[in-house]
Formats: sequence, C-alpha cells, structure tokens
Amino acid sequence: MNPGILTPPTQFATMPRGLLGRPTPVPMPHGMTWVHPEALDWRARVIANGGRVSSATLAAVSDFCVSLDTAGVRAAILRCNLFCGSNLAAARTPLYLSGSFGGSVIGNTTDTNVGPFVEADYQETGSLGGLKGNGTSKALLTGFRTNSLASGNSFHLSASATALAPLASAIMLGAYSGSGSAIIALDELASYLSPTGRSFRCGESDAASVVRASQDSTEAHIIGTKTASNFAAIYRPPGLVASNTTTQTTPSYNFGMAVFAGAQGDSTRILFSAARMRMYSIGNGLSATQAAAFSAAVVAFNTALSRA
Repeated sequence: MNPGILTPPTQFATMPRGLLGRPTPVPMPHGMTWVHPEALDWRARVIANGGRVSSATLAAVSDFCVSLDTAGVRAAILRCNLFCGSNLAAARTPLYLSGSFGGSVIGNTTDTNVGPFVEADYQETGSLGGLKGNGTSKALLTGFRTNSLASGNSFHLSASATALAPLASAIMLGAYSGSGSAIIALDELASYLSPTGRSFRCGESDAASVVRASQDSTEAHIIGTKTASNFAAIYRPPGLVASNTTTQTTPSYNFGMAVFAGAQGDSTRILFSAARMRMYSIGNGLSATQAAAFSAAVVAFNTALSRA
C-alpha cells in the first residue's frame, strides 16, 4: 500500500483498483488519507470532463458516500449530482450514475447543458453555492428515462435548493407526457392546484397523485417519494411533512427527466425554475428512516461546503 494511506473502513477493505488502468491502489490526492472509491471515481470523471476538484470537496464527497453506505441508502440512489467541483464542467458531472459502484450507467454520463448555463451561473461554496436557473430557458437533461425506474410504485425525486420564490408554476425536476397525465415531478410551485404550493406528482396530474407541502424559500433537502400504490409522501428534515394515501397507478412512459424544468417528451421543456439548486437525486422509493438518513447526509455535505 502506498505510504501514508490509512487502512480504510471494514466495508472497503480493499483500495480501489483499476480506475487509472493499472492493478495497483489509486494514489490519494496530496495530504489526504483514505477516500471512498466512488468519490475517487467521480473525481476522475470530473477531470476527464475538463473539471477540477479541491481536496476539501473530495473529502466532503467521500464523507457523503460513506454516510449513504452506512445508512443502507446507497442502492436506492440511481442518480445523484451534488453540484460541486471548481467549475461548471465539474458541477455537471453526477456522483452516482447507477444503484451501485460499477453498475450499468443509467442516463447521460454528464448532465446535458441546455440554455445554456454559463460559468457565472455556478458557485461551489458559500450562501450562493449551487447552480442558478433563469426561469425561462436553462435546464439540464439527465438522460435518465422514466422507464429506468424499477417500479411505478417505488421511486423518489429529491433536491436541495435556495432562491425558491416563483410567481408562476415551476418544476425543479421531472418529466411529463404532455397529455394531462403520466407525470413524475417535484414542483417548485404548482399554482394551478388547490391549494397551491410545493408538490410531488407521481401519476395522473390531478389531486389523486399529488402530495403538497408549504412553499419555503429554501429547501435544505426535500424528498418526494412513492413507496406503494397507495402511499406517496414528502419528507423534509427532520421527517414526514405530507402524504397521500389515494390508490393510483403511475403510467409507464419513456421520457428522459430534466432538472430546472419538466421534460415534456424528448425535445421540449416546460415550467422552468429560477432556483439555485445544490443537488438533485432520482431513484427508488425511500422509507421514512432512509429519507432521514439521506437528508442528514445532504445537509452535512452542504455544511461542509459552507452552503448552509
């Protein structure tokens, strides 16, 4: 083992091998000890995409990965972007691209820039940390298609964001069939619903599939999740804030999901958000315990980057 590398936790007894094309342990960045293999993999992809990662950010990403592994949440997170790194290229490189390290990639390897976002829209740290939308034309395309979800009765969307103060309807992330049904979306504001407010839609676009929550200007971490045909919920730290027990089926359709807007088919985006997004995730349904652990990891990560 390379000098100065400490023994990793027991769940990672072997140092990551092969990331740099040779059967030896991957060297750690200067001044660091053990780093989670998925954090190292993310850093390598960031560099390949023309981005940069500081040692402090890498350590925060590593801690995030360890937290999700320890809590047993990792397998439920099929795609996650923490919007971090020293430039826009880094921020467009998701940390997780499947439900396991080395699993088959779901969606685009980087978030496709539509609009486009420019360097001035992104800041890594501080109270203005995150990627800022413009509410009219800028979005990211994940390439994560709705039929990649394992079940229409088990999925989630989540986000951490600030500057949430829309005057009209806006979607933080999701996809919509365009026919008045078949929608999976985490709404920044759904002004056409009664009552209005933040919402999670997970099937038909009427009240039967909507969970509503208050329209706060900052979301430390908000999770919309469906875990059964008759249970959908919104979680915020420290726990459940709203639920819907109406039985309904999520229609199956094959559209890619967008961030900062709703993807309406493969070529149209609607209801753009001007929020400052600090992360998003797409994946399987989360229990209350899993949601709490996931949110704690997101909040800790944002705190490490002085975003809180």
